[in-house]
Amino acid sequence: MADEQVRDLVERRVALETRLQNEKGTLSEARTRAYDDEYASLQRALAACFRESRDEGDRITVMLELMRILENRLVYLHNFSVDSTSDSRVLAQLVTKFIEQIAERSTVLTKLEATYYRAVAALYAGQRDQARQWFSEACASEESDEANDIKYKSYVILGYLSHDEQDFGRARQLHDASLRYSKNNNVTAQALALKALNAYALNEHDEALHLFRDALQLFDPEQPFFNSYFHRNALLFRGAIEFDRRKLEEASHYYGQVLESAEQNSYDYFDAQSHLGRIAYAQGRFDDAVTSFEKAAQTQRFSENEYVVDTWFWIARAHLKRNDAGQAKPYLERIAATEVKYEKKPQALVLLQSLVA
Repeated sequence: MADEQVRDLVERRVALETRLQNEKGTLSEARTRAYDDEYASLQRALAACFRESRDEGDRITVMLELMRILENRLVYLHNFSVDSTSDSRVLAQLVTKFIEQIAERSTVLTKLEATYYRAVAALYAGQRDQARQWFSEACASEESDEANDIKYKSYVILGYLSHDEQDFGRARQLHDASLRYSKNNNVTAQALALKALNAYALNEHDEALHLFRDALQLFDPEQPFFNSYFHRNALLFRGAIEFDRRKLEEASHYYGQVLESAEQNSYDYFDAQSHLGRIAYAQGRFDDAVTSFEKAAQTQRFSENEYVVDTWFWIARAHLKRNDAGQAKPYLERIAATEVKYEKKPQALVLLQSLVA
């Protein structure tokens, strides 16, 4: 295998990572899929080179690139969480075996880097306990990490694992620790938003509100490392807290910002639009409420679930407030016919019976 081919693949990977890190504004679902496809194509080309090459130096370079692709996808595309697939498990096993072999005879990876990449591979392999152990070792390492990337990401991922297990207190501590290693405003904003999510889950809404506010002040879509996913989450939860406190104008402001960036087929768009409907309903603007609720329901028309059914109920109630029983009735009938478990279905049936009586 020619050195030129290896260099070309390395340059492609570096250019792809740089482009992704410097994306401006919201990364759409289509754009995310395009990046995933590019990484997958590059991964296949690297894997083919690894199989064909007999030169140890080239094989080391190629495997390092495969490791970095796993890490790039985890951090920049999948927001620190990953579904373990059969393909990812196979690649993770190869990466782990490679690290064990190379650690014995090469200094191409520092001990800290080897520990971190072992953890990433274990996560892709579905070995959460092993991943946790290695990420913890990376956090505890006294080895220099000049860019602070490894320790920041390790603390964040450990926090994610604790959050998934609903150990929100521990997750908050870990995400707080990650702040010591954030390297710019967008990364700091992301860490603050993660800490805020755990405070919210602990029902400590004053702290969560403070942290979300600080995060939103730091997020800058024109700068590198902006993460639209965490930015939208901060907007949604800030809106939710203001809504629960009956600060409806403030809540409306944040939900409106979500609509400006979220794709119309996304759950974030549905969530923001349905909350804007509730705000309009609470303010007695029933025409506006119907409009917002119907826009929300239309975005989720292919997936009937409890949230959609609840939106039908709100639409029916808003129509009844408008004294338009004819428009309310079809939605109540849909609730009566659905097989989705919905706690307010008895109320909907009572309203429906009152209309046909």
